[in-house]
Amino acid sequence: MNERIIGPGTATEEIRAVAITTAFGSFTSGGTSGALGNDADKQVMLALREWADVVLVGSGTVKAEDYGPADIPLAVVSRSLDFDTTAKLFSGTPPLILTPDESLTNASLAEQRDALAQAGAELVGTGTGGAQEIVDTLRARGLGRIVCEGGPSLYAAMFEASLIDVLHLTAAPYVNGEPAGLSGDIDVELELEDVHSAGSHIFARYRRVGAGN
Repeated sequence: MNERIIGPGTATEEIRAVAITTAFGSFTSGGTSGALGNDADKQVMLALREWADVVLVGSGTVKAEDYGPADIPLAVVSRSLDFDTTAKLFSGTPPLILTPDESLTNASLAEQRDALAQAGAELVGTGTGGAQEIVDTLRARGLGRIVCEGGPSLYAAMFEASLIDVLHLTAAPYVNGEPAGLSGDIDVELELEDVHSAGSHIFARYRRVGAGN
């Protein structure tokens, strides 16, 4: 395990979020986060998965990023239970599907429940589906170290409930058109010229690749 990434003496029950963002706050490029990262970013993800007991992730992120099975349990949050059970997610150890209790009994979702059961997934009720209930459900299974991989709505719910203990944030040197209010035609790569910190604020100076040459 990379101690520089994880840090020494981590607790047996802790929740960490891992995210990558562009200069203007987009989590994605072309609808996924994969294009934003590099090898170092991948090492952060791998180190956190090595540290964690379970990966917590929203169904939208799983579908957009085409998640495959992992070496540790995947706990996927879903209210609709709408999955393609031929996807890579179901090609290895099936995931836990965390869903509000009402989704376990709603007659209109019977077909989705049957398909997931046939794919080997375990449907787990989480009460009303609130963030604290989701965490309590995982910890009741002995899954104390949780890494949350998004997406934005799950991050928001977890932070709103003050459940995230540690945030691992990668700043990708790009400006693209996916943040609200920016043109979809924007796609600019930047290079880091300088970075320093003051307190918990980080100040970075970037130059557009090719500018000033």
